[in-house]
Amino acid sequence: MEKIKMRFDPTDNSLMIWFDDPRQMAYLSPIEEKSSGDLHFIKNEADEIMGIECQFYQYSPGSISVELETTPILTSLVQAD
Repeated sequence: MEKIKMRFDPTDNSLMIWFDDPRQMAYLSPIEEKSSGDLHFIKNEADEIMGIECQFYQYSPGSISVELETTPILTSLVQAD
C-alpha cells in the first residue's frame, strides 16, 4: 500500500476509504450481517479487504461537511536502556 485514498460523494453521502487500488474492487460485503447496511468492507476477487464504505442515507444529500485530521508520523525510535 503506497497511500490511503479517501473519497466523499455528497450526492449520496457516502465515504469510501481505500487501502488498495480502487480498480481492483470486486464487491461490497456488510461488516456485520445484522447491521443496517450502512457499513461495508470493499473486497477484491481474492476476498481480501481493500477498503471500507460508510453510507449516510439518513441525511439529505450535500448536508454533511467533511473534515480530515491527520497525526504526525514518529520519525525516531525510542531505544530501550
